[in-house]
Amino acid sequence: MLIYVPYKFLGGNMVLGNLLKSGRKKEEHVVEARVSKDIQPRLKMGLMVMERHADLEKILSKFRKGDIVLLVKISPLREKDMNELKKAVERLKTHCSVTGSDLAALDDNWIVLVPPVVEIAR
Repeated sequence: MLIYVPYKFLGGNMVLGNLLKSGRKKEEHVVEARVSKDIQPRLKMGLMVMERHADLEKILSKFRKGDIVLLVKISPLREKDMNELKKAVERLKTHCSVTGSDLAALDDNWIVLVPPVVEIAR
């Protein structure tokens, strides 16, 4: 697409004006890129809701594969029973310390679980 820009709108720039009027095409450079076969599989991101203590097993079974970052909504369990939530979070902390994973609270409603290959910047 060629756009005609009058010389007076170019601010008196003779070089730019001549370049636009000349219609010359820019040179293209081709660069080869080698694709490494050592590409690691991508991490997945998942969302889960912890409504009761029994949901902890579902969360842990999904997280044990080690290829997923899980965002867990904990507000439903917090509203029902705070003691059950504390037990569940302690179990998650224990699991994370054993496996080298990490967890952090995003706010009062969400926690994030990350596998050992991901570091949470605090």
